[in-house]
Amino acid sequence: MKHLTTTLLLAAIAGSAAADTVSTQTKFSIDGFFGGNIAFDRFDDMGGTRELTGVSFSYDQTMEFDLTIESNGYTALNAGDWLLDAGYYTIHQLGTLDGRGGDGGPSIPAIGAGGLFEIGITGDLGASDGYNQSGVDTQYTTVSEAFTFNQMFDNSDDFGQSILDVVSGGGQLITFMGGISELLFEWVNDPNWVVDPNNPPDGPFDGPFIDPYYGIFVNFDRIAHYGTLTVTYEYNTVPAPSGLLALGGMGLLAARRRR
Repeated sequence: MKHLTTTLLLAAIAGSAAADTVSTQTKFSIDGFFGGNIAFDRFDDMGGTRELTGVSFSYDQTMEFDLTIESNGYTALNAGDWLLDAGYYTIHQLGTLDGRGGDGGPSIPAIGAGGLFEIGITGDLGASDGYNQSGVDTQYTTVSEAFTFNQMFDNSDDFGQSILDVVSGGGQLITFMGGISELLFEWVNDPNWVVDPNNPPDGPFDGPFIDPYYGIFVNFDRIAHYGTLTVTYEYNTVPAPSGLLALGGMGLLAARRRR
């Protein structure tokens, strides 16, 4: 019977660690060119009475960007002659450049917060009018999407543990959100423009090209990322040491009575 009593005692101790959650919310608005800080409340272990076991990040957000698309070619283009894919992807760095990682070292965990990607942008572009970013040779496009993106982590691997470490400790965590833009271009009907050295195209145009050059030039005019971040902590309640001793004493007493 002593073995049975000990087994029941261990079951009682294990059952006393109840899983629970607590959440914190913060609004954010990020300039996609420069990034920005997001602050939210860390997990508070209440003096060691709560043990963090998991964390989830929910980004209820809108991403959008404005493009200026311009041709400096000497013939007009029709919609479908060219195709442009444009995107923006965000990275949430769980700390700032002057901060430190959750393990006290210099590394700061970073996670993705979703992205926006538009495929097959096209349109009519007239022959170049000789003016930069205006006229019939120019198209203005806005890409926007509202969506929710979720990320979840626990202590089952080293990276998840590093996330738990950095969001623990109480107080506020100052984090950094930034992003990466992407452009992919394809000619469907290549106009095969040829530079005439005696009559080079007008410029300047933004991009990794130097005049004289004929082509389509694309510029990100604005990148915005805003919404609400909800951070949810999952934790177990840790029994107080005095409670464990009391349970242990009761178990020993029961074992003695059953001898």
